[in-house]
Amino acid sequence: MNNNKEASQPEAIEQESEGLNLRKLWAYVGPGMLMAGAAVGTSHIVQSTRAGTDFGFQLLTLVLLINLLKYPFFEYGHRYAIATGENLLDGYKRMGKGFLYLFLALAVVSAVASTAAVTFLTVAILQHFIGQMLPQTVWAAGVMAICVLLLKGGQYRRLDWAMKPIMALLAVATFIALAGAIFSDPVQTPNFVAPTPWTLGSLAFLVALMGWMPAPIEVSVFQSLWVQAKGVSRGSKVTKQEGRVDFNVGYGLSTVLAVAFLSLGALGLYGTGISLPESSGGFVTQFVDVYVQLLGSWAGPLIAVAALATMFSTTITVIDGYSRSLTVGAELVDSRAKKLSWLYLGWMAFICLSALVIIMLFAQSLTGLIDIVTIMAFLSAPIYGYLNFRLIMSDHTPDDMKPGRFMYLLSWAGMIFFVLVGVTFIVARLMP
Repeated sequence: MNNNKEASQPEAIEQESEGLNLRKLWAYVGPGMLMAGAAVGTSHIVQSTRAGTDFGFQLLTLVLLINLLKYPFFEYGHRYAIATGENLLDGYKRMGKGFLYLFLALAVVSAVASTAAVTFLTVAILQHFIGQMLPQTVWAAGVMAICVLLLKGGQYRRLDWAMKPIMALLAVATFIALAGAIFSDPVQTPNFVAPTPWTLGSLAFLVALMGWMPAPIEVSVFQSLWVQAKGVSRGSKVTKQEGRVDFNVGYGLSTVLAVAFLSLGALGLYGTGISLPESSGGFVTQFVDVYVQLLGSWAGPLIAVAALATMFSTTITVIDGYSRSLTVGAELVDSRAKKLSWLYLGWMAFICLSALVIIMLFAQSLTGLIDIVTIMAFLSAPIYGYLNFRLIMSDHTPDDMKPGRFMYLLSWAGMIFFVLVGVTFIVARLMP
């Protein structure tokens, strides 16, 4: 009887795949779309647009390369959760508590810095709509409070319900704006000399660009937790087919949008002599106003709405992802923490309050804060990447779910690249 059941599985999966339509696709996507929500934000609006503004399409290859090299480490978050029913934090503990402690130590710092960066930009865009009637920290506290209220109780369905339409709006708005930029007249000033990004002087920006492109690798832990939460919320485990479709749709969307924002910067700003200011208000105003000048008044609201949707989705998923990860991590360290019903809310409060302090310290330098946070993310990438790679290749992962030769080699290529570039950056910074 079991043999018949097993024999019928490939046929069922094939039928499921053949019958994949928009309704099924909408049901399949969830954790992957949340990952895209966490990824598509600061790295895209600020870093990708700056890359296109400063260097045109010269960094397009680098953006595609880093998305390729990070792909395995994000995919392992989905893969491990589907293969075992556990999340990556469970796996880290199985390898030894030291691996779990390492993740938690890094995650606390990343949580505060990342939340500060994404909330800062969300507030800047919000102030573009309603003006600076109140200080940035007050608006930041308000944005965080809305996110906490939406997330209170850690209910996956609320987050999943909110994220899908936000990402759909973002994608449509971005592609319409990009189409307008493609068909607009060239904007480069006469006798413009293209700068090269391939110098030691530009290395800091290149590292910052790659740090959150498409997202910091620890987001893979969020994915594994969201996959678990989706299965619990609907009462059935996420299948391999669902997980593959969900992850690739989310990751593919974040990659395409990275290229779109870089293209917007290259087509609309590159060669004009206009640079994006460091201050939050100046950055957003310049970002929106340039497109109004180039594409017409219709582009201003469109770009601003797309940017606000992007950053709100990023903020809510970052707060949830880190709080969820730290809550589960604490419970794995000490089982008595499971009795603390307020732990998830407590982590959200700690992260948000600490992030408010960071926002106050960097009130006049949005891009400065973002560069610091994204560089930190790149330097920690080989650590997170190694944790995921070691776990997926370990005995804790069923043999039939371990990555094939291509993913194995791509993983090593990614880790070697992260280390070599990171060491080069550190040595360059230490040189007189």
